[in-house]
Amino acid sequence: MSNFKGQRVLITGAAKGIGRHLAKEIGAAGGELILTDIDDDALSDTAVEIRSLGVTVHTRRVDVADRKEVEEMAAWVEKDLGGLDILVNNAGLGHSGDLGNTSIETWEKLLAVNFWGPLYHIHAFLPNMKQRRSGQIVNVSSGQAFWRIPSWGAYAIIKLALGVLSEMLHFELRRHKVVVTTVYPFMVNTGFYGDIAPKSRAGRLSVKLVPYYSMTPEKVARVIFRAIRNKARIERVTVINSMGLLLRAMPPVSNAITTGAAFLMADRDEQTPSSEERPAA
Repeated sequence: MSNFKGQRVLITGAAKGIGRHLAKEIGAAGGELILTDIDDDALSDTAVEIRSLGVTVHTRRVDVADRKEVEEMAAWVEKDLGGLDILVNNAGLGHSGDLGNTSIETWEKLLAVNFWGPLYHIHAFLPNMKQRRSGQIVNVSSGQAFWRIPSWGAYAIIKLALGVLSEMLHFELRRHKVVVTTVYPFMVNTGFYGDIAPKSRAGRLSVKLVPYYSMTPEKVARVIFRAIRNKARIERVTVINSMGLLLRAMPPVSNAITTGAAFLMADRDEQTPSSEERPAA
């Protein structure tokens, strides 16, 4: 396959999981890769593996939440490598917890990685794409944008915001010949869930059983690869997400599902304040 021959493709969060497998797919199709991550060792291992296939791979440690690092990397890509054809905003950070128990610091960290990171990259590369009147931006959101399961509130809200940004950007950039693809994966069996520790019994069980009901990163990467190749506007990855979108149009059913999930996923360890601890009315 040579669908990407002559195309320079940047993938964030490329050291592991979906990013790593997507890099292998695009590299095998002839793309020149620019891979970034904060995990130097894993990124190096990924680059060695893909280079062994005869693919040109450039790597750089970049914290997507650091605007300066992103802008410096973008300047390097434009000046030293000759510019970018496809940007894949794949890096992400997960979180599980009731909204009322989610600290401001956690919100800020999730926003920095899952929303500001993609936006920094878009702003860094878009001017040159518009000038060249070509390019593609791929934003990886989440199926939580459709399902919005309680205990994943902060993550779902921010990923939904990214999805809205991405879908609106598609229509705004059509006149500049820049394609925007929005991807909504469902549950994916990667290390993404390794540091997530839900407090409810149902939440802990759902994370423990991820390998049994989730998609593999290899399969998700292949779906995203095809969506990029076909310049799709939206890729929901699985019929489960399409069902989630459909259920949003049926409030009674959607509300019943969300109510049940809220009961099962509730933080049972949360203590009700005593009369002395409750705020004054």
